[in-house]
Amino acid sequence: MTTSPDPHSLTPHGTVPDQEAETNHPTVARVNGVLLDKAFEEHTEMGIYQADLHLARHIDNDVPGYRQALVAQRQFLTKAIAFAATERQISQFVVLRAGLPLGVAEETEHTLVRGHVADPTTVLVARETFPSAHQGIVLEKQGQKRAAAVHAAVHEVHWPLHAVHEPGNWSLDLGTPLGLTMAGDPSHWPGDVYELLRAYHRALAPGSMVAVSALGPAPAGTPAAAALEALARHLRKTPEPELTLRDRAEIEDWFTGPGWKLHDPGVAPVSHWAEPPPEGLTGPELPVWCAIATTAS
Repeated sequence: MTTSPDPHSLTPHGTVPDQEAETNHPTVARVNGVLLDKAFEEHTEMGIYQADLHLARHIDNDVPGYRQALVAQRQFLTKAIAFAATERQISQFVVLRAGLPLGVAEETEHTLVRGHVADPTTVLVARETFPSAHQGIVLEKQGQKRAAAVHAAVHEVHWPLHAVHEPGNWSLDLGTPLGLTMAGDPSHWPGDVYELLRAYHRALAPGSMVAVSALGPAPAGTPAAAALEALARHLRKTPEPELTLRDRAEIEDWFTGPGWKLHDPGVAPVSHWAEPPPEGLTGPELPVWCAIATTAS
């Protein structure tokens, strides 16, 4: 069995919310679910609290570009999955920071995978207790036989990759390539992402795909910088750690070590992936950087 480092060596303590904190505070996953529903003109009630609706309204008013950034990252996620399926013939996926099922159809990231793979295997990984539980309920209700929900944070490398799922006691085949997506996680995790990605690299078969996206800093004094400051202030009301902005040079450095192939166009703004440009953007476009890489021996 492939092993990975002790997860506690990769992260500061206190970066994973517990159930009490999730109950007593709005959370990033639930607020993002509210904002994505609004963007897609859907409505989700499962797992949403009044505190989430309240904070989502404030973020939408003070950081209008954030909702568009979430939509753009969802489009990047879809295109990364399509790349893995069509260019790499990958049929098994691990989606880190998977979100709440969206809309009346209760679409999950497994829905996105099924749009490109006829018979996929998908593990949805949520860092929050309630979204993970709701994902599991929806997958079971939909009769998805090769899709499962795992409650884990991004730094818990070993558990999501090796978990065994019902029905059938199936698990990921780590001897063959898989697609691992990390949309938004580096923005909400304060640890060393270079070492984190090395840990995943050691656990994945050659030819696997890794896709990441992260909010980046903006020049001081610009409307985008003010929007990011407002976003960080609002997110302090959640159990998440401090918002961590990652610039382009840092993200490029994550993939400079041995065993990575960074695919064109390299580390690129999310606007490269999200087409057409967002409509109705009343505030500054927030800087979001995206990259797709594959692993080699």
